[in-house]
Amino acid sequence: MKGRVRARINRRFTRPDHQVFFYDEVAKRLSERLDIVTLEPNVIVASGFGRDSLESRFPRASRISKMDFAYSRMVIQGGRRRFRLPWRPLLENLCADLSALPLSSASVDLVYSNLDIPFFDGCNELDGLLKEVYRVLRPGGLFIFSSLGPDTLKELRPFGDMRGLRLNRHLDMHDLGDRIMGVGFSDPVMEMEELKLTYSNAITLLQDVRAHGSEPFHLNNLKGLTGKAELIAISERSKLENKGQIMATAELVFGHAWLAPERTSPKGQKIIDIKVG
Repeated sequence: MKGRVRARINRRFTRPDHQVFFYDEVAKRLSERLDIVTLEPNVIVASGFGRDSLESRFPRASRISKMDFAYSRMVIQGGRRRFRLPWRPLLENLCADLSALPLSSASVDLVYSNLDIPFFDGCNELDGLLKEVYRVLRPGGLFIFSSLGPDTLKELRPFGDMRGLRLNRHLDMHDLGDRIMGVGFSDPVMEMEELKLTYSNAITLLQDVRAHGSEPFHLNNLKGLTGKAELIAISERSKLENKGQIMATAELVFGHAWLAPERTSPKGQKIIDIKVG
């Protein structure tokens, strides 16, 4: 299924009319949440699409690995750049994904993930993603991420039975927090924002549905999202309810969680908890 998702994303982001505003806006808001975090990471993994500010935010980091499981999005973000000043972090670009990281265990201080979770949840690989992030983080490391909530595209729910239009039901932030704790992370902090998006026409809106992981991935590719009559219906209803504009809601979910630091005895010996029963 992931191969189908990757192919769909590559098709979308090799088109001349691809849009990056949504990803960049969410990345900006996610990066701002690092302001309250007291962490000086040495090794950083940044996954997903959208321009972050990690290089300028953490100039003392020795390495920042930027990855995406869709090659087309890496190219858009300058995936071949290699030049750096000697005192700046080493930047490397990997075509890889968070459910199978080509990294050693306990080798990363910060994992930053922008809008990966909707795709991995839609492919039933969310637990694999969380376990891999847990594996590569060092004790005391941080996982910070953005996702989409169930009210995303709520304006399109009345059209859910239309030909060619199917919508994912994104994971609630409380359920996502439970999944994160179930893997072993501690102290997860979750919050939600709503972002109102305005579109020039219904076709652009429906193209975004595919681009950010709101269409079920198990469906075979369809020739055309909807018919002309359905597009007109979406446009007319949205304009009626939004003062002549075509609008859609994105429920943004932001969160972070820590890998608990190692506990030691007064003599410096590692303490290991063993659960019985």
